Amino acid sequence: MARQPLLIRLLWGAVIFLVLVGIAAVTRRTVVLVSPPPANPGGAAAALDAHFAGHVLPTLAHILPAALFLVLGPLQFVVSIRQKHPQFHRWSGRVFLLASAATGVTGLALSLGKTIGGLDEKSATILFGTFFLVALGRALWHARHREFAQHRAWMIRGYAIGLAVATIRPIMGAFFAAAVFRGRVPQPSQFFGAAFWIGFTVQTIVAELWIRSTRAAAPAAELS
Repeated sequence: MARQPLLIRLLWGAVIFLVLVGIAAVTRRTVVLVSPPPANPGGAAAALDAHFAGHVLPTLAHILPAALFLVLGPLQFVVSIRQKHPQFHRWSGRVFLLASAATGVTGLALSLGKTIGGLDEKSATILFGTFFLVALGRALWHARHREFAQHRAWMIRGYAIGLAVATIRPIMGAFFAAAVFRGRVPQPSQFFGAAFWIGFTVQTIVAELWIRSTRAAAPAAELS
């Protein structure tokens, strides 16, 4: 039994870390899009900035709701908020789902265009982006039918998939570091697709393991 509180603390630590990573990524991308820095012809970051500079409005329509998704998501899993402030839980949940829908739909739209990682990135984002919308749609359906165990499971799946975009950042960093260590110039197009597949897959597996390991646990001991 002592392992459960430790696992919960580790999980919360990981979630908060990924939320901070995601917020940092959204903040930087927003600043660069709204106030572009002087042109820099070299470097992987410059290549990424140039790519998104060609899709300013669609990118902002995707990342700004994503910031709301990142911030409101963890609050949906805090037991004390659900129990002591049910109205806040319901209304923040509605805003969370609206932000999720906007994030998912715009993400799919961007995936249908030109992507940095080519077909590998496109296939990962379309597959998991579709599952993201389905998961949160199922979560809403179960909540409206007061089937809270199923609601919990689908919320975990949906949030895990959305949070995977933050997980992908450290994975990309590892690819960058490996390329530099080998004396090569990092080329984002070479590893973006792999990073997306790894990030989404890891998050999906972790979500399923967490759902199964806590399904029979007391509500007070759960993340959700």
